[in-house]
Amino acid sequence: MKKILKLLKKVVIGFFVLLLVVMVGGYIAIKVVVTKDFVATKIEENINGRVEIGDITVPIWAAFSGITIDNFKIGYHDKEVGKPMAERKPMQSSVIAFKKFNFQVALGALITSFGKNFELKSLLITEPTATIVLGANGGNNLQPLLVKPKTKEELAKEAAEAKEKKLEAAKKAAEAKEPSKPFDIREIPTVIKMGKIGMEGGAFTVNVQKFGQTLKLTGVNVLLRDILIDPKDLVHKNHVGLSAQFVMELANTGSGVKSFKIIYDLNGGLAPFNPKTGGTAESVTITTGLKKGSYITGLAVFEKLKNQTENLNKIGINLNFLNNTQTLVKDAMSTIYYNAGIVTFKKPPTLATADFEFQLSEGDYINVKSLDHLFRGDLALAAQHTKKVEGELDKTIGKGLTPALAQIPAGPVRDKVKASVTPEKIRASVLAPAMKNGLLTFGIESRAVISSPAVKVVRPQFPSLKDVIQSELKKSAPDVKGMVGAEVDKLKDKAKAEANKQVDKAKEQAKQKAADEVKKNLPKKLPF
Repeated sequence: MKKILKLLKKVVIGFFVLLLVVMVGGYIAIKVVVTKDFVATKIEENINGRVEIGDITVPIWAAFSGITIDNFKIGYHDKEVGKPMAERKPMQSSVIAFKKFNFQVALGALITSFGKNFELKSLLITEPTATIVLGANGGNNLQPLLVKPKTKEELAKEAAEAKEKKLEAAKKAAEAKEPSKPFDIREIPTVIKMGKIGMEGGAFTVNVQKFGQTLKLTGVNVLLRDILIDPKDLVHKNHVGLSAQFVMELANTGSGVKSFKIIYDLNGGLAPFNPKTGGTAESVTITTGLKKGSYITGLAVFEKLKNQTENLNKIGINLNFLNNTQTLVKDAMSTIYYNAGIVTFKKPPTLATADFEFQLSEGDYINVKSLDHLFRGDLALAAQHTKKVEGELDKTIGKGLTPALAQIPAGPVRDKVKASVTPEKIRASVLAPAMKNGLLTFGIESRAVISSPAVKVVRPQFPSLKDVIQSELKKSAPDVKGMVGAEVDKLKDKAKAEANKQVDKAKEQAKQKAADEVKKNLPKKLPF
C-alpha cells in the first residue's frame, strides 16, 4: 500500500512538473517570439500600410489563457514603416483600429487528444473602429491599404506562374475521369469546439460618396458562441450559436427612404453543415428583429400608401396624416428563414408605431441582393386616426348626398329622407367590413423593388361613394313613394276642396250678378 501511495505521489508530482514545464516553456517561447515588432512586421509585409501596437500581454500561463494585444491600429503606409516600434512616431490617424484583441486556446485538450480536439475558448475583438469610404466611381479607402503594390519582378513571376498553372489545370481536366470531389467536413479528423468568437462594442462609419450618404454603426456586437462541430457526429454535434446587436443610422439617402435608425437584435443558432453530405448548409433559421426606438423616415411603401391607393380613393380616404417618420413603440421580433439571398418570414413581425400597427404575413420575403420584396398584412390605424378618417369621410359623403337630396321635392318628404339617410349611416355601412376591434384595418400589399414599390389596398373592396349614396336612397324608395303618394292625396283633397270652394263662390257670384241684372232692368219708378 505504501508503495502504491509513493508511486501515486510521484505521478502527481511528475504531472505538475510537466504542467509547469509546459507553462513556463510556452511562456518563454511566446514571449520571445510574439513581440510588438514581430507582429507589426509580419502584418506590414502583407499590406500596404502601417501597424501600431500599444502593448502585447503574455502572462506566464499564456499557453492556456491566451494573448492580449492592446490598442492595435492600421493606417496608411508612411516613412515610419520598417523602423523598430520603439523608434516610430505615433500614428496621427488610423483606418482600422481596436482597443483590445484576445485569443485563448485550450492547449490541454489539444495535447491530450494528440491534436484531434481543437478548442478555441475565446477570440474576441473589443471596441473595433473603422472609417470606410465608398468612392463615387467605385473602390474604397481600404483597397490601397490592404493590397500591397507589387514590383515588376513579382508581377512577371505571377504571370508566369499563372500561365503554368493554367496549362497544368487544362492538362488535369483533360485527364480527369471523375469530377473534383466537393468539400466534406466529415473527412476532417479534428473536433472543433469554440467558446466565443467575434467582436464587442464596435463602431464603424461608412461614407457613400455617390449618394452623399453617411452610415454609422455603433454598439456592434457580433458573436459566435458555443461552437461544437464533430465531423463524425454531425447529427448531434453540429451547432453554432449566433448573436448580433447594433445600432445603424443613416442621415439622408436617395430614393426609397430618407433616413433611419435601426436598433437590431439577433439571437439564435444554426447547423452549419449538412449531416447527409458533409457540405455547408444552404439555409438557416434564426430569431431576429428590430428593437423599440428604431425609426424610418420617408419609406417609399408608406409614401405611396399615403397618396391614396386606388381602392381608398373610391371612398375619398386620404392617409396623408400619417407621420413622415415612423418609430417603433415596441420590439418587432420575428423568425426568419434565409436561403440563397432571400429572407422569408416564418413567424412574421408586427410593426407597431403611434400611427398604426402593421402585421406582416407568413411567407412574406425580401431579396437582400435585388431588394425585391413581397409584404402583405393588415394595417390597423390608431384610434385617433380611425376617428379622423370617420370624420373626414362624413364630410365627403355629405358633399355627395346634398345634390342627391336636392332631386327630391322640398318639404316633409325631403326632410324625412334627409333624417333617414345620413352621412354617419352611410359611412358606418361603407366602413363596416374594415372595422376590427374598433379600428380601421386595411389589407395592404406591397411588391417589386422596395425603393419603388407597387402598393395597394386589397381588402376590403370599397364601392364608389356615388354608388353607395344611390343605393341608400333606393333602400328608402318605398317610404319615399308612400310619403309622396300621401302628399299627393293631400294636395288632391286640398285642390278639390279649393275647387268646390271656388265653384260655390262662383255660384254665389252668378246669383248675385243675376240679381243685380234684374234689379238693374227694373223701372226706377213704378207706374203705380
